[in-house]
Amino acid sequence: MQAIRAIFDGHDIKPIEPIRMKEKTEVLVIFPDVIEKLAPVEARRLLKGTGKGEHLIEKLLKSRAEDINLEGR
Repeated sequence: MQAIRAIFDGHDIKPIEPIRMKEKTEVLVIFPDVIEKLAPVEARRLLKGTGKGEHLIEKLLKSRAEDINLEGR
């Protein structure tokens, strides 16, 4: 089985990745659920406060310090 990404323009399905099949074959087309795109300002507003009490900045800084040590800097 091979999966590729493609664009549907309302009439035709146009692949945006190479297709390795050379012979005529049956395909299964799946359309993902429509996802509402948010403006960046709205996305930030929705995320604000979602990580409270999780000390995310501290975890990020600790993880970055470990990465730097592993890189040998």
